[in-house]
Amino acid sequence: MIIDSHVHISLYDNNATSLQGAFDLFLKEMEKNKINAAIIIPDNIEGSNNIADLEKAMELIGERKNFFLLGSPQIIQRGSSELEKYRKLLEEGKIKGLKFFPGHDPFYATDERCLPYYELCQDLGMSVLFHTGENSGDSECAKWNDPKYIVEVAKKYPKLKVIITHYYWPKMDYCYEITKDIPNIYFETAAMADAEVMEKSGGIEKIRGILRKTISDRPDKVIFGTDWPMCKIEEHIELVKSLGLDEDMEQKVFSGNAREIYDILI
Repeated sequence: MIIDSHVHISLYDNNATSLQGAFDLFLKEMEKNKINAAIIIPDNIEGSNNIADLEKAMELIGERKNFFLLGSPQIIQRGSSELEKYRKLLEEGKIKGLKFFPGHDPFYATDERCLPYYELCQDLGMSVLFHTGENSGDSECAKWNDPKYIVEVAKKYPKLKVIITHYYWPKMDYCYEITKDIPNIYFETAAMADAEVMEKSGGIEKIRGILRKTISDRPDKVIFGTDWPMCKIEEHIELVKSLGLDEDMEQKVFSGNAREIYDILI
């Protein structure tokens, strides 16, 4: 079983002309790559015709039982004012956690406007996911999502499941060292097989080494994700398969850990 834990329904880098078309393309990609389930991450800006927000993602998914959603609060625009909206969505099981976009938006993980959301997720046993690292063509944005701030959040909320995506590329060694002793920090592989990420981060062997160390340290805390459509599903599957993991450990990365972390029944 493979669960892709990091998918956007977006017109980026594909031939779709509508969000419905992008979703249809992803369904074909799922079938081609034998993806059993997916977690969709909506954009935190509403109403775009280029990337699905939460309402549009819910509409596209419909009643499919193998698709799950995260929420994405608008910290810059609305602060913590959407707390009750997300409490309801989490309690009703309509979303499986929250995604925060420091670096896409100018705030730190420690921003006081975020804290009520962390408290909520800790109370409900839900996860929070943080965008980290550079954006393509923009290295300055990484100051906002430095994992040192995420470590502060994890220490402040020790029962909160804190997930880092993109491994703070290209500074993956730094990210590994600063987080390795924090028991409630998890990692997701999205974009780690992307050509630009690999080149700037030291090459494929560096990526493999970081993942092997992390999985060895924290076998229950690495989950598979791709960042489709910006990144290719098959390249991320091959990256995990190239690590030389035993069958049980490979299955934990591909699906078992995500099922536990996000409480997915499939």
